[in-house]
Amino acid sequence: MTSSVEFEVNGPVATITLNRPEKMNAMDMEMYASISNHLSEIDSRDDIRVGVVTGAGDRAFTAGADLVRMHGTAEQAEVGWSSMRATRFDLGLEVQKPLIAAVNGYCLAGGLELALVCDIRVASENAQFGCPEVKWNLLHGYGAQRLPDIVGLANAMYLLLTGSFIDAREAHRIGLVQEVVPSERLLPRAYELAATICANGPMAVRMTKELALRSRDLTVPDGIRLYQALNRLVELSDDLEEGTRAFAEKRAPNFRNR
Repeated sequence: MTSSVEFEVNGPVATITLNRPEKMNAMDMEMYASISNHLSEIDSRDDIRVGVVTGAGDRAFTAGADLVRMHGTAEQAEVGWSSMRATRFDLGLEVQKPLIAAVNGYCLAGGLELALVCDIRVASENAQFGCPEVKWNLLHGYGAQRLPDIVGLANAMYLLLTGSFIDAREAHRIGLVQEVVPSERLLPRAYELAATICANGPMAVRMTKELALRSRDLTVPDGIRLYQALNRLVELSDDLEEGTRAFAEKRAPNFRNR
């Protein structure tokens, strides 16, 4: 039986593929857990430098949560409340390694949240993005907190409050995606970007992501202090000497974990 979430490691790059194309890669609870577990594996394995997330087929990256299986009636809801822990990607799971979303077709609701977990988003020309939860009296939780930082408050409100879809070109215009490519170039381009990242200093890449994310809510003086602390870790890594030598010798560096 084919898994609804596939995980493959090829050299330093891991690929998570949502593989339920007959349901537009809609996610049930098991898929949410599986995706999150694979993201955690990417973070914990020293041999993985970059993760790529995509969906099988050309109809959808993922249309979001399978509403029939994920959301029931009020009577079916679990009684009581408990604090959610960041063990799922849409609940604040943090991944230190760079992630690239290769978005084909529909990227909606929880699917958009999965794309927002990634650091770089590449879209095929047929991609569509949206937060239609309000149409079904649901909340777009994680995405409502991340979208304003990425596309600006007004653009985020347009998507969140109307439930409207936007195409790949509009998503690129507002900064939701970084590149738009033909469908046949989607995964190749994602892997090209992954290779570019893997060619850089391993510790510098990880600390750069850490600095960019952690400094968002800091004052500039506090951000500089964080930079100084993280930069010290980069300077102590074995790859610093190789990086500076390669620069002086005008050649590509040969980093330890390349």
